[in-house]
Amino acid sequence: MTVVESGQRTVLVIEDDPWTRTITTALLAGEGFAVVEAKNGEEGLQLARMHAPHAVLLDLALPTKSGLEVLRELKSDVATDNIPVIIVSAYSSLMNEQDASQASGVVQKPFDYDDLVGHVERATARSTFAAALN
Repeated sequence: MTVVESGQRTVLVIEDDPWTRTITTALLAGEGFAVVEAKNGEEGLQLARMHAPHAVLLDLALPTKSGLEVLRELKSDVATDNIPVIIVSAYSSLMNEQDASQASGVVQKPFDYDDLVGHVERATARSTFAAALN
């Protein structure tokens, strides 16, 4: 977990593969984001409620609770329903239309660095702007 500085945008990375989680965290930290890491769906839900991140990067193939279950729970909870969720998965084609419409974006694995960062930049900018309006 990372200590979040005032004004720093926070991204929650929910990814079970340690290598992918480490690389994603390093890339985002290098871009100035604070990153909170979860290795499974249950932990991801707890950390989303605890940290209220500006965006979530969510793998679909997770232990304990699938990424789709996590997405549905995040979007049905008033405490987390406004957090943009970006699906990062090799299995994104398995999502149905309703689930896909709840995601703020989809990044296919293996991902392109610029594509991933671009999705996160846009999602966190929207989240920061929406928070400023409230």
